[in-house]
Amino acid sequence: MTLATGLLSIAVSFLSVALKGFQHKNVIGGHMWAVFVTSYLMAAFDVAAISLIVKGGWPIAFTSGTGAAFGMVFAIKLHDRVFKPAGAKP
Repeated sequence: MTLATGLLSIAVSFLSVALKGFQHKNVIGGHMWAVFVTSYLMAAFDVAAISLIVKGGWPIAFTSGTGAAFGMVFAIKLHDRVFKPAGAKP
């Protein structure tokens, strides 16, 4: 695996998993317009992730896992900030 493929894997996994985490909170919170938009973004990044897996094989699991872990934490924090209740402290 090249350095470029590894870095791209981190970025794609970060965004793919961040979108899934954001989507989960959209569904739980009943944010239907956000569910619709996020679905298309998730599909695009899922295709990109699969393409990288085909290209990189098993070694890409480490870089994908790294991006995924950071992506999920980011999504939870971002969703809480975007959809915070009125009057709530940041």
